[in-house]
Amino acid sequence: MSLLNLARHQKLLLVAAITTALMSGCNSDDDDTQPTPPAAQRPKNVILMISDGASYGTWEMAAHWQGAENANDLAIYSDMQTRLGVTTYPLNTSNTPTNEDTSTLGYDPAAAWNTTVGEGVEKDGFMTYIEGYKYLKNNYTDSAAAGTALASGQKTYNNAINYDNHGKPMGYITQLAKAQGKATGVVSSVQMAHATPATFSAQNISRRNMHEIARDQLTNGNVDLLMGTGHPDYDGSGTNLNALSAEDCAANWACGNRFDSIGETEWLALKAGLLTPTGASKPWTLIEDKGAFELLASGNLSVDGPLVGIPRVRWTLQQTRSGDVVGADANQPSGKKMIATVPDLATMTQGALNYLGKDEDGLFLMVEGGAVDWAAHGNDTGTLIEEQLDFDRAVAVVKDWVEANSSWEETLLIVTTDHGNALPLAPTSDVTAFAPVVSNGSELLPEVRYWSGQHTNEVVRLWAIGAGSDKFDDYIRGTDSGFVTFTGHNSDGRYIDLTDVFAVMRDNIQPE
Repeated sequence: MSLLNLARHQKLLLVAAITTALMSGCNSDDDDTQPTPPAAQRPKNVILMISDGASYGTWEMAAHWQGAENANDLAIYSDMQTRLGVTTYPLNTSNTPTNEDTSTLGYDPAAAWNTTVGEGVEKDGFMTYIEGYKYLKNNYTDSAAAGTALASGQKTYNNAINYDNHGKPMGYITQLAKAQGKATGVVSSVQMAHATPATFSAQNISRRNMHEIARDQLTNGNVDLLMGTGHPDYDGSGTNLNALSAEDCAANWACGNRFDSIGETEWLALKAGLLTPTGASKPWTLIEDKGAFELLASGNLSVDGPLVGIPRVRWTLQQTRSGDVVGADANQPSGKKMIATVPDLATMTQGALNYLGKDEDGLFLMVEGGAVDWAAHGNDTGTLIEEQLDFDRAVAVVKDWVEANSSWEETLLIVTTDHGNALPLAPTSDVTAFAPVVSNGSELLPEVRYWSGQHTNEVVRLWAIGAGSDKFDDYIRGTDSGFVTFTGHNSDGRYIDLTDVFAVMRDNIQPE
């Protein structure tokens, strides 16, 4: 524990001792006032996991591949009894601040699940007749506004990274956790400066300003650990660009655009061990090699000071790999071999927990399966399943870590998404509204029809378990019978909003 954290910890103990003494002094024998019951213990650890862009059907596709009918039947989710819907709409769909505080957007359960067949409407290349589908394909959030809602508790315009609709920066959850002495970390299967990891570690008026975001992430001192892709020396298939001939490099887009997510100045400083975040006494330690991630995950790599992990791949851990480069593998849902030189999200998550879990004041960790969204945009069933499976394995790692190193009495785990994407349903869903994805059995691709290649305004799924999960009851917005009928996620249709996820985390981190 740092000296600052130790001082804060001792102060809290002193306040608790004084409070106890005062309470015991007030309860004399002739005082019949009932003693105040002890407050519920706040979790030491808060972990948020986001399968970016996972429509409710996406969870089912991965469940079918694993031989289950419903995601709730999987071991990793079956004991997570807090199950809610979550609304995701932004403040507005502008890409820049509009200087307004009110919003006309929202979520209407009756409209969302309307099975009426109406006039055909083409949007994003998909002809749609069912009224509910039309509703869900409009007024949707992007990952920046959705991530901001989760991280700051405020709705904003699309593109915003913890900026409000008046163009002013807003605080976010890792700052709050850091102020309480917790170790903080962000892990993603996409670039660390991409929208969702950015909202948990930076502020910027636009998600497009990735160099500025990466600089902020690496210098503001709000996170102790950052892991994500974006390595300048490798492409999307894990090819070492420095080993290419001049001719092959000229033909490879990644070669001429090495610094598309992290600036050259920051990269060279990281490589040289010369970049120190605010408040830290030591510079970032950079790990790149798969073996280093595995050593961290096995507890055999000790790092003193802040840690940044950037695997040797450019855009996503696996989703953007080319089958022509990596080769075929019939055992994978996509039919392509995995890049052998890149760690998976579970390994990165395990390493992050080992590193952050040493702090006696606990940790806050956000883990994103970011490439789920990328695969959904492409309506790529095999890759979409791969990415959701990768996320599910990371959930399993978190649960195992809690049970081996902590407990559910001191840890809160929240699993959700930031928005839906692609609206995957059954091939017959043009005739039978909201007919679910059809399972063909374990390790076989399900039968799917997509209704979009973009985000959706559907109510999405949330699971939670552990200390403080009861606080979700304080934020119920309403009930949605269609959510029960068509997803079976919970039995009463209760739902909250993305901003309420922040509120629950805040309530469990910040002293009253």
